[in-house]
Amino acid sequence: MPESLDQRVQALEARVRKLQEEVAALRGEGERDRPAVAPQAEATSPPATPVATAPAAREPRKPKSAAWRDIDFESLIGGRWLNRIGILTLLIAAAFFLRYAFENEWIGPTGRVLIGLVSGLALAGYGEWLAGRKMRYFAEGMSALGAGVVYLSGYAAWDFYALVPQPAAFAFLALVTAAVIGLSVRRDSQRLAALALAGGYLTPALLSTGTDAQVVLFSYLALLSASLLALAFLRGFRVLAPAALVATAVYFIAWYVEFYEGERLLSTALFGTLLYAIYFALPLARVRRARHLRPTELGVLVLSLGFYLLLLQQLLYEDQRWLLTGAVLALAAVHLVVSRALGKWSAGEERRTRQLQSLFAVLAALLATIAFPFRLEGDWITLAWTAEAVALAIAGTRLPAIWMRVFSVALFGVVLLMTPAAFGGQRDLLFVNLRFLTLAGVAAGLVIAAVYVRSRLKTKVRMEGPVWAVALVVANVVALIAVSTESWDLVQGLDVDLDLDLAAQVVLSAVWLLWAAGFIAAGIRRNAAGLRWQGLALLLVVVGKTFLIDLSFLEQGYRIFSFLIVGALLVAVSFLYQRSRR
Repeated sequence: MPESLDQRVQALEARVRKLQEEVAALRGEGERDRPAVAPQAEATSPPATPVATAPAAREPRKPKSAAWRDIDFESLIGGRWLNRIGILTLLIAAAFFLRYAFENEWIGPTGRVLIGLVSGLALAGYGEWLAGRKMRYFAEGMSALGAGVVYLSGYAAWDFYALVPQPAAFAFLALVTAAVIGLSVRRDSQRLAALALAGGYLTPALLSTGTDAQVVLFSYLALLSASLLALAFLRGFRVLAPAALVATAVYFIAWYVEFYEGERLLSTALFGTLLYAIYFALPLARVRRARHLRPTELGVLVLSLGFYLLLLQQLLYEDQRWLLTGAVLALAAVHLVVSRALGKWSAGEERRTRQLQSLFAVLAALLATIAFPFRLEGDWITLAWTAEAVALAIAGTRLPAIWMRVFSVALFGVVLLMTPAAFGGQRDLLFVNLRFLTLAGVAAGLVIAAVYVRSRLKTKVRMEGPVWAVALVVANVVALIAVSTESWDLVQGLDVDLDLDLAAQVVLSAVWLLWAAGFIAAGIRRNAAGLRWQGLALLLVVVGKTFLIDLSFLEQGYRIFSFLIVGALLVAVSFLYQRSRR
């Protein structure tokens, strides 16, 4: 009986289910034998056709790296080590043969130099061959040996055998140095760069004739320094710059001690400035590119500045002090410009930039500080440093920059240590003399700096507030000393029939009382406890002086007058306090 349509459909569905089960079974076996596939890939892959395939073969595991016991020592010793030992043995044999030939004069001076040149070039070529096969350390050794042989051959051609003149030998050795520098750049090798530095700086010493050749020597040092510093900057070689700086300074000092005379002032100053500019350029370039300085670069920055200042001092201090001061102030301005420019160079590295800004600004402040003693003397230096300390305090508040305020406090400390020297000067007019001007200037500077910082700076570092408060107290003491000394001299200069020492004691007590009363009155009016306490402390000092000194040493009339003044002012001060409490 023919099948109905429904029966055919059911049969087809059954066959499809059976095929699906077989396909699923085949897939399960295949997945167990091959790497897992990402779920996304399985979801998007088309259904596989029911093809009977053998299970996929597993990939063989990679063999592990051979242990040391699996190394073929026979091939290593016979194929490599014997080769290198053989080459070294042949080189030693050649050296002994050449020595024997030289001693028996089989080979003349020209032949000896040529053999040295050829041998050195051959060693350098062998180094290149080794470098091409990634044998870095052995290649650098062969290249360094070859360069050394060539270098010594050129030197021997001039010094031992007199085959070439000194300028030609100098040019040849400079060319060898340049070639080694180029080779160190190509191989990125700091060891070869160090070899170039050693050869380059040995050349002037080996070829020196004992005569003054300033232009040639300093031009060569400038070119060599610029090349080595450029190499240090481009390749990051850290030892080149400090070593080159020390070697250059040694040559400069040696030449100065041996050959310098007054007529060489301009040329020496120009060459010194050129060399300093070269060594200043390396830290500046690093700051411009990397926003930080390595310790060696910081050392180059500071040492080159120190050598340059020493040179300027030696050249200009005796006869050109104004020029010396101007040059140091110009250096300070350059460092300050660099500090300000760092703010424009920053690129999301504010912390590093601020540190470098502070570094160059500190150097600028130090240069400005040491510039004044070059031209000024005595109390004028004290006044100049006081003005600088005030400027630093104000600038450090406006920026704000803590290092400036710290430097200002330190500079004020130095100024206070120098202040006693003001008492040894001449005093022609009372209150119009250098002593009073110095003391009053220091006191005024302390007051201006302290008041400005305390009123304008909202956030202070720890202990900064008390430090500036102490500065105000010190300013009060210095100002009182200034007025007291002038008052004492005023009485001592009177032409009257009195005991001037006793009269000066009374006047001194009166000045201190008025000073104390003024501070107390100002403190009451402004509600400033600090002013009131300073006035009270001074008032207690006056009372102690009255009962311990005036009562013991003053005569009857002076004693009465002293006690009368003290008592009256004490009553007046007490009245002020009582009135302020109402």
